[in-house]
Amino acid sequence: MDIDHKSMEAAGKAIHDEGGEFARAVSLDRSAVETLRAYLGQDEAALIFRRGKDGHPGYDAAQKDLFTALDNLTKSYEAIGAAVTAMSKNVKTADWASMVDKNAFVHDLVEFGKQQPKDLAVPTTPVELA
Repeated sequence: MDIDHKSMEAAGKAIHDEGGEFARAVSLDRSAVETLRAYLGQDEAALIFRRGKDGHPGYDAAQKDLFTALDNLTKSYEAIGAAVTAMSKNVKTADWASMVDKNAFVHDLVEFGKQQPKDLAVPTTPVELA
């Protein structure tokens, strides 16, 4: 398979890094949304708006869902980046395995490496130390 592994691994790292940038940007927006709570008031209408009524969710539930979704997006960037890098490494391994099967010289070399020591000739000539 013709793949530019350096490019693919760089792309995986870039996606992962963009997740960190996204998380920082979301953190700032999250803080801004949190400050709105102070302006919602404490009267009955404000409490209904925040907590919901008659089984309908309010602002607090929607905010919680929003923050959960943003956290999941951040984690997705990191997971996708790691997966792209892993794909590149897996393809490298598969390419190596198929090369061993197709290239007779490499196949013979691998088979030679599998031999047990008893199969190898070992010199038995004594050596004198000077």
